[in-house]
Amino acid sequence: MSSAAPPPRILGGVPPTQATIEAVREGSDLVDLVRGRVSLVRRGGRWWGRCPFHEERTPSFSLLPPDFRRYYCHGCGVTGDAIDWMREQEGAASFYEAIEQLAERFGIPVRFEEESPRDAARREALERRRALLERAATFYAEYLWRAEEAAPAREYLAGRGFGEDLVRRFRIGYAPGGGAVLAGRAIREGFAREALVEAGLARMRGGQAADFFVSRITFPIADSQGRVQGFGGRTLDANERAKYVNSPEGDHFKKRSLLFGLSEARAPAARAKFFVVAEGYTDVMGLVAAGVEPAVACMGTSLTTDQIRLLRRWAPEVRLCFDADAAGEQAAWRTVEAAGGVNLALSAVQLPPGRDPGDLAGDAAGREALARAVDASEPLVTSLIQSRVSRAGRSPRDREGALEDIARLLRRFPDSVEKDEGVRLTAGLLQLSQGLEERLRQSSRQDAPDAAVLPPRASAPQEVRERRFLAMAVALPDAAGSYLESLPPESFQAEGHRRAFELLRAGATDIDAWPEELAEIALAVRLELAGAEVSEAELREAAYRVELPVLERRAAELRAAGDEEGLLRALDLARRVRAALRGDS
Repeated sequence: MSSAAPPPRILGGVPPTQATIEAVREGSDLVDLVRGRVSLVRRGGRWWGRCPFHEERTPSFSLLPPDFRRYYCHGCGVTGDAIDWMREQEGAASFYEAIEQLAERFGIPVRFEEESPRDAARREALERRRALLERAATFYAEYLWRAEEAAPAREYLAGRGFGEDLVRRFRIGYAPGGGAVLAGRAIREGFAREALVEAGLARMRGGQAADFFVSRITFPIADSQGRVQGFGGRTLDANERAKYVNSPEGDHFKKRSLLFGLSEARAPAARAKFFVVAEGYTDVMGLVAAGVEPAVACMGTSLTTDQIRLLRRWAPEVRLCFDADAAGEQAAWRTVEAAGGVNLALSAVQLPPGRDPGDLAGDAAGREALARAVDASEPLVTSLIQSRVSRAGRSPRDREGALEDIARLLRRFPDSVEKDEGVRLTAGLLQLSQGLEERLRQSSRQDAPDAAVLPPRASAPQEVRERRFLAMAVALPDAAGSYLESLPPESFQAEGHRRAFELLRAGATDIDAWPEELAEIALAVRLELAGAEVSEAELREAAYRVELPVLERRAAELRAAGDEEGLLRALDLARRVRAALRGDS
């Protein structure tokens, strides 16, 4: 294990000595660091490349002779040393974290200004934990290739299209089935049972340490520096209740702050300027097999805010490569919520239905299709809008629900051209009027109050029926003429509906020309019609449903007045309307 101090100590206020800082500056290979992100060419005694701090075509970024310990860009003027590079390009959160990462990378011992016995004990415990997890990863990886009981695991990985080089690259391993093989070996080598349990490698049973992972393919989960923090384990036994298990959550293993494959993906992501985020371990392996190097897995149902902020250190864009099903869509929606406040572009990779990256990696054609899908990713907002509209039913309420969901989604994105494209896309798919499109645009602004796009719909059944008839009459003005003439204005209980009815009776079928005070009713009528194919039968039913309550009220008035003859006529007419409605249904 390296003698470098762990980040919690350095960030906790015990700084390294000045001599350590100078040793890190002198001992860090800046050429090696920069090559991870920039293609360098030796020319005229300097290393030259395109500046990673600004867009340029002609290289103006160089490492300064004679010792190449500083960089300078003749285009934008940026300059710095290895520590600055770690903070600006490698995601180090502070000066001291940059020192710690450089010291570990280049094997430079770290000394501290002062260290209490408690601090020293904590540092030593963390170093022992790191050493134990690293030894465990090596043990599992070796066991996969030499143990007979691991043969099914080797066959499974090969059957998924994962070659030996790829499996070894990700240090995939196999946990023995003996119950305490790893724990017994670690104890014989001097590790305490308590340390095994604390590292998530064992659990206590009957006073003895038993292996936490048994008969499972193991996937080491490391931090951004490649230090193993825990494992995921996959069983091949169909009778096992849990297909996957992870190391227990604790102070040192927090799944929401880790990403599988990050240490391998961060340099390619910095060059490509994007990460591809998949759901599982084998998805990442499938992406890498397809030539997509900046691939990581969130190991959960969606990205967390901690993971998103971590990714933003190296790249300005994240392309989500989730399953093309309802669960994948929900994960994408939750990712949008988690990304609030982070300056990050989100895109979606469109996979074939029922296929995931791990499946596609099984043959050359699938790998090519996967690489093309990543290249052809589209803005996430576009993908989610299209998916949400496709799930909406034909009824007005279904479309209203889709509209409100999309407004809440758009509110999460920064105001931009991409967002405005989302508004236009929604208007086209839901066939919104110009007024309603503008209302969506205003309500989806980031500074807009969290309010509904549409005015609250009347909950009274009669008002719903009235609005339905108005919409039918607008859609079929010729066929509606007889109903507009025969229905009395008092058939409409809502004052606004009554005024709209009278306008339609007078021939004003252009609802965009209705008075401003009827604008909300006009919007509701427009949405009622959006995407709907109206028939004369539906118009007739809507008219009958508006007329029936009028007939029932009239019958009650005649009964109260003692007009038996009029009552019989009204009841007979109401009976015929009900029969007609039953026949239409």
